[in-house]
Amino acid sequence: MPGWKARIGYLSPSVFETPSDWDLILPKGFTIVSSGLNVQAHTEVEFNKAIDALGAGLGVFKAEECDVILMGGITLGTQRGYQAEQEVVARLSRQVGLPVSTAMSATVQALKHLQVKTTVIATAYKESINQAVKKYYDDGGLEVLAIKGLEVARPVDQAKLPDYASYKLGRELFNQHAGVESLLLQGRWRTVAYVEELENDTGVPVISSTAASLWWVLKTLGMNVPIKGYGRLLALQR
Repeated sequence: MPGWKARIGYLSPSVFETPSDWDLILPKGFTIVSSGLNVQAHTEVEFNKAIDALGAGLGVFKAEECDVILMGGITLGTQRGYQAEQEVVARLSRQVGLPVSTAMSATVQALKHLQVKTTVIATAYKESINQAVKKYYDDGGLEVLAIKGLEVARPVDQAKLPDYASYKLGRELFNQHAGVESLLLQGRWRTVAYVEELENDTGVPVISSTAASLWWVLKTLGMNVPIKGYGRLLALQR
């Protein structure tokens, strides 16, 4: 029976595409129930349209008997900021009666769980969006030493990037900032497959925002399911 351990509600700002990084790390007995808000470009207009639809968008996961809800992407965090996002998520959680988190909030928690204070962030986004991403993590209590992206303007174009793009940008960024305590790979592009390789190369924790989202799910549900081969966050959950 699919989802006999847990059903994860996943609300994407755009679409949920398979195969994806989730296929690499989703444990046996877990199911993802996905829905999307049809964001087609990384613009303020598209982001705000998605935010306005959040309340209605989450209702389907209650009907589908999900155990937790993840809101993917960066929409709410970059447009409203860290503190406002926390307040909106708490309200939505009360509204649907389920634990709710954004991928960005889960990533903040994951970095703190690994006891790192500084990070550099590799993304596929445009510079204007990157600065909002940086501010979010700074406001969340981390020190972002640098952020760099590949200037991708549309969500669909992230999916078209070569699988190794996150590895190359992540390693380049890390090498430019000696002493940084961690490396974060943020976004929809493929990142999970290269986390362990980057950890071996750099000697520091490497966090994919997708892996951090799954880590939050497992922590929230009180499950200890070590997942090997994709970095220390998932391999050593407690």
